[in-house]
Amino acid sequence: MPYDANFIAGHTIPLPTPNSRVLQSTFGGQYIHHSRHSLLFNQDRGFAFVSGNNVDGANMPSSQYTSRSFKRDPQIQPFVLQVDRDRGYRESATQGFGPNPWDQGHLARRKSMSWGAEADARIAERESDMWSNIVPQHENLHDDAWGNIEDWMLERVQGQSERACVFTGPVFTADDPEHTNGPNEISINIPAGFWKVISVELSGVMRSAGFLVWQRDYDSDQPLPFSPVLEQVRLTTIEMLTGLTFPALRAFDPLLFHTTQPASAMTTSHARAIVRERLLSGSDGAEVVLDEFGDDVISRATGPGTASITNVRDIVL
Repeated sequence: MPYDANFIAGHTIPLPTPNSRVLQSTFGGQYIHHSRHSLLFNQDRGFAFVSGNNVDGANMPSSQYTSRSFKRDPQIQPFVLQVDRDRGYRESATQGFGPNPWDQGHLARRKSMSWGAEADARIAERESDMWSNIVPQHENLHDDAWGNIEDWMLERVQGQSERACVFTGPVFTADDPEHTNGPNEISINIPAGFWKVISVELSGVMRSAGFLVWQRDYDSDQPLPFSPVLEQVRLTTIEMLTGLTFPALRAFDPLLFHTTQPASAMTTSHARAIVRERLLSGSDGAEVVLDEFGDDVISRATGPGTASITNVRDIVL
């Protein structure tokens, strides 16, 4: 089945709710469902707004059953709507493309859908390779940080609950940089960053944690060091950046209602500071939605994501 809102027994974790502005750019105006993940596809940008999947860590094999094989999503046509290998991803010079730093990054993680019966896992692995689930990620981000977030979160809950509901997507902004590999390519705009929301059950209580990373923080010879503790943000921050809402999850977010601001936790990056300033100034961009939130929510949600984190337990407890 596709994304299952009732995957964690006793709880309902629905797919994110898109606002009207997101729906205007959504292919078909609704979620597209595959065997183990569901997504909203941004037909204007060629990437998904969000991809949601379930993870059963207790029934995951030591290795995946299939090798990567990128292909088009048959549910999204014409196929030109999907950004594929001919539009921006790194290729060898022998194929006519010069080197660039953009890897083919999965939203719904391939490894995270490879659980349970082998036949089902094989299907899910192959579906994760559809271009509708792929986005350009800077090689430093893709290779170092991104895949570690889910592993890190699931390690926190081992022995209690190894089931999780995961939502992942890019951050689209009005000034995302344009990229073209070759003279005959259709240009693309590189997403500014990526977010992930993970929901798990701990001792019978649901907890949801949101994480946000910026491509700009990794686009250098010496990228910022990665730590999930430094990347956690309030869910309302992700809601404002994406136009998606998680109303059922806000009460599970350990950061949402915290107001203390310990000085030692104010670490931030230049990229985050720019986006935060833009949010607080109210400057309008087609991809950043502010009008559904009041000033109080904005000022609290856009404070440094590390502001109320004092130890590892604050991530999920």
